[in-house]
Amino acid sequence: MITKVSDYIVSPLGMGTHVNYERVKAGASMLRRHTGIWDMPEPFVASMLDDGMIDQACAETGISISGHTRFERIAILAAARAMQETSINPQSPHVLFVIATTKGNVELLGNDSTASDRLLLPETAKRIAGWFRNPNEPLVVCNACISGLDAQLQAFRILKTGPYDHAVVIGADVLSPFIVSGFQSLKAMSENACRPFDEDRAGLNLGEAAACVIYTRRADGQETEAWHIACGSIRNDAFHTSGPSKTAEGAYRALKETLEEQDTSDLAFINVHGTATLFNDEMEATAIHRMGLDNIPANGLKGYFGHTLGASGVLETLISMAAVEDRTILATKGFEHAGVSHPANLSGQHRTATGNSFLKMMSGFGGCNACVLFRKGVPRPGTNTRRQTAYAHVAHTVRMTSRDVSLDGKVLPTANCSGAAMLKTLYHTYVKDYPKFHKMDLLCKLGFIASELLLEAEAKAGESRRFVAREDRAVIFVGRSGSLCADKSYQQTIQCPEDYYPSPSAFIYTLPNIVAGEVAIRNHYHGETSYLLQDTPAQTAGLVRQALSAPGTESVIGGWIEAQSPECFEAELYIINKEHNI
Repeated sequence: MITKVSDYIVSPLGMGTHVNYERVKAGASMLRRHTGIWDMPEPFVASMLDDGMIDQACAETGISISGHTRFERIAILAAARAMQETSINPQSPHVLFVIATTKGNVELLGNDSTASDRLLLPETAKRIAGWFRNPNEPLVVCNACISGLDAQLQAFRILKTGPYDHAVVIGADVLSPFIVSGFQSLKAMSENACRPFDEDRAGLNLGEAAACVIYTRRADGQETEAWHIACGSIRNDAFHTSGPSKTAEGAYRALKETLEEQDTSDLAFINVHGTATLFNDEMEATAIHRMGLDNIPANGLKGYFGHTLGASGVLETLISMAAVEDRTILATKGFEHAGVSHPANLSGQHRTATGNSFLKMMSGFGGCNACVLFRKGVPRPGTNTRRQTAYAHVAHTVRMTSRDVSLDGKVLPTANCSGAAMLKTLYHTYVKDYPKFHKMDLLCKLGFIASELLLEAEAKAGESRRFVAREDRAVIFVGRSGSLCADKSYQQTIQCPEDYYPSPSAFIYTLPNIVAGEVAIRNHYHGETSYLLQDTPAQTAGLVRQALSAPGTESVIGGWIEAQSPECFEAELYIINKEHNI
């Protein structure tokens, strides 16, 4: 049994989970209109951390202000305060750090530090875990806005099957011109405080925060009244990289898979993603309606914190846990009159909660959707009994570098091309009919071509048909540099005030999980999609195979994918199938 043993929130509302919950319950919000900050040409509404408060807390905790970036400081601070409430030794080899973030230290790109190794998320994660002198390589989850929930699911699976006894899950993000300009380019931001699910909603607000939750593996039969993950699922829309499915395909499937074989009689509420954008709220309401959950109370927390990106999945989980314990369904701040086709059971006022569990929903760019059922107390008999995989085998493998490519051990001709030109040659030779390829960033082109070669080999072997919708196949990629190439290209569009032209399409590709989304869209895959980061490919096979332990997943396409520059990239991808169940 995997249970929560400690937690801590660092947000503009204050320090600590209890403080944040009480301020939310009191109706507080730090959403403010910011004009002229960072010389941004447009004002924006956001909830931003007070640096004085953070510096004081860091000094009290022994965290070097000069030795760590702003992002690193709040991540370490949240974990250190959470760790203080436990007897766990963070230096133990049985403790794993899992970091959820969308952009980490990306603000360094705007400070003439383009060569800094701290732009690499695995390096940043090592600095965070290194503060605790933890000996293990941390895992970074970068799966757009669902990163915080995905990270908790990754920790849950690792603790169930791996050599670790404790997982320190940290969700964190800070704002910068890079992030704000990107959302502004998408016309997704409201000029006023956001109003989730309301008829007058006009877009989202951003926020900064760090939140930490520590999970521990307890011995079988060791009963506890602690919080635990009952079940969870990630599913893809397979529709569009930046727009949600009109039928809520991914969110509905995530809900359905999560609630399969689960007792929901003690469900207190559904905590929605609730970004207050026109299409996200409509999509979530549709998913809830399709699942027949319209009567279950629902709420959203973005009106208090803003959208805290990689932190939101952890932060909103912890606030929801506190609310269940307080028998309260928190008000959806900014909500007055429903503005969605299938009105969810939301309210602008606090309500009384009954039950000891809740559903947490999230969605993000790349078509990813996540849902997790959290429950307090001893697991209920007869739930979550689906069998797990015993064996799996590799069906096909492709290896690519910027100079050559081989499929199942056979070298493929590349017309003496290398680098980006080789990818283009492979496209014209083996694909030909997917013009969207030409607008992709380097990472997506690499993942797209490698997956096309694999899937064509599978089809020719008669093992599967192409372009048939399926939910049982996951797409899991692991890398080191993530979307750094795309980050640098996008930074050039906002670097000079005299030549300021942020592109929404360029911004979307600064999220590395988009490569998994592109493969899902091309092949109509509604299964789990995720992008993970580590320093080396040593643990890639284990991370990819781990997805097979998720309910409903029978096959995975994925592996190591690394794109440093148009002339330096590599990939080793494979298709892994379950052999049988026990």
